[in-house]
Amino acid sequence: MLDPVCDMIVDLAEQREQGLTIERPEREYAFCGAGCLEKFAKDPKRYIPKVERWLATGESAPPRM
Repeated sequence: MLDPVCDMIVDLAEQREQGLTIERPEREYAFCGAGCLEKFAKDPKRYIPKVERWLATGESAPPRM
């Protein structure tokens, strides 16, 4: 799973065991550490599109023009 804050790829199951996931209606998000989790929790709408794009295309950055 993509950490939507820092773009690190993390293992969802491992991060769940460490308490580094957030469950939202659309899906579960995983984070590399507590700092990224806290940033996401404060403003999830900022980061959710990045995960959706990554899941659809495998890319975390928006396309360049």
